[in-house]
Amino acid sequence: MKTMNSAELEEKIVERLENSESLDDIILDLCENANMSWSEAETLVQRIQADKKNHIILAQSPVLVLIALATFLGGLSLIGVAVYDIVTVYNAYVGSGIASVGFLAYLLQYGGFIWGLGLLGLAMIVGSLRGMQDVWTAIFEKFGIFQGTE
Repeated sequence: MKTMNSAELEEKIVERLENSESLDDIILDLCENANMSWSEAETLVQRIQADKKNHIILAQSPVLVLIALATFLGGLSLIGVAVYDIVTVYNAYVGSGIASVGFLAYLLQYGGFIWGLGLLGLAMIVGSLRGMQDVWTAIFEKFGIFQGTE
């Protein structure tokens, strides 16, 4: 590696962080090629990572948004299947004279599975929203809508 000034070095580190390379690999490369000790390289990488956090998140966000969207839609689908199943069975028993007994028997037999689907769907939705929290914060800060407390 040729000798780089600090701006070029920082740019290269940011690029590698945007590509989600391992921190240890980046630090090792700095130790081998930039004549830094491990602690110096680690401090440099951590400082750059903290300074450019929003830039790195936004560079990675297209992939994150697709994954979060797929997870969110999958969660909605699971909740929809659970609700549809309960409504369909309830409507099937409503017209009969044993509506409550038949519906309760169905819920006793399959209720755990249906609740499991619903709870899994809810967990997927909450997880996708929570996982995107940093991306939304970075986007809002970029446009000046929301300023972080950090």
